[in-house]
Amino acid sequence: MEDMHTPEMQDPGIQNPDPGTASPETPRRRRRRAVKWNYKRIIAAAIAVVVISAIAIYGGFSLAHKLSSRSASKEKVAVKAKKITPATKQKPETKEVKETKKPGYIEYTVKSGDSLYALAIKNHTTVDKIKELNGIDKNDNRLDIGMTLKIPTKESGDNNTGNQDVKTNMAPSTSAIKPLAKDVVRGPTSAKKIALTFDAGSGSEATPQILKALEDANVKATFFLTGKWVDENPELAKRIADGGSVIGNHTDTHPDLTKLTDDGIVKELKSAEDKIQKKAGVSSKPLFRTPYGTRDPRVLRVAANAGYRSIYWTVDSLDWKPSITADQVKNRILAGLSNGAIIIEHCGSQQTAQILPKLIKEIQDRGYKIVTVPELFE
Repeated sequence: MEDMHTPEMQDPGIQNPDPGTASPETPRRRRRRAVKWNYKRIIAAAIAVVVISAIAIYGGFSLAHKLSSRSASKEKVAVKAKKITPATKQKPETKEVKETKKPGYIEYTVKSGDSLYALAIKNHTTVDKIKELNGIDKNDNRLDIGMTLKIPTKESGDNNTGNQDVKTNMAPSTSAIKPLAKDVVRGPTSAKKIALTFDAGSGSEATPQILKALEDANVKATFFLTGKWVDENPELAKRIADGGSVIGNHTDTHPDLTKLTDDGIVKELKSAEDKIQKKAGVSSKPLFRTPYGTRDPRVLRVAANAGYRSIYWTVDSLDWKPSITADQVKNRILAGLSNGAIIIEHCGSQQTAQILPKLIKEIQDRGYKIVTVPELFE
């Protein structure tokens, strides 16, 4: 039996599609297309967001840059303004300083050994003025250590001291001797120099002969004069100063200073200084020698506060003793010679007046230079 090919059965409701015509879209295909479209929209939206964000960021950065540039320029202007401002205000400030008047006093803290009298002398004023400025009773002279005291100052151009013509003992090179509460016993030992000193406490008969010996040898010495001696011998005091010798203070009446009050010590020094200035035309400051050589720390401190330094001695000639001979005086001095030595003699000693010319020669023959006390420190 011959096999027969049987044509495929078709549903009469379905027609074969035209080969040139697209197949109808199924629900599944539509879903696929919808998903693809959603992806595109999402991508497009994302790109739009990125672009917008980039524009916004760039715009913000540009705005911030502009704002910062403006603030920076403002800061520069402010800095310039600050630099200019002080310069414009400087002149008025300077004028104010120039127009400010200085007070007519200084403030001083009271120390041990101070007294109203000593402070008045030291600052060229008076006790009454100090009391008036500080409201202190006229009868009250007490000072408490540590208290602050107003002391009047001398105005510029004020010439009430009356000392314009007074010469000073101290050359600029002798500034090593300053007021200090400590004795000078000898000068520096580095140079072969000695100082002859003469105390004038009472007698003056031998003084012309002593001055002649110094003048003949062209030697300068140091004389410690009391105010009383200057009063009694004004011509000799002037001759000492005019001859180039140095004058120091030996108090007014030659008392034992250790037995005086602080004010008493200052009064002694002040009175002698006034007389020396008036009669000899020089100041005794800062050289001072205690009568009899008696002193203690209090005396030295009070004297220093009054502007003085105590000058003691290295060699005592003992020429004031009636029992000692002229040769003994000379031998004592020669035996004590050493660099920087300060030798004490007296204006009233006939023994000293007798041997002085020979003494000067022998000192010089031994290689020593005779100088004043200040010159020991040059």
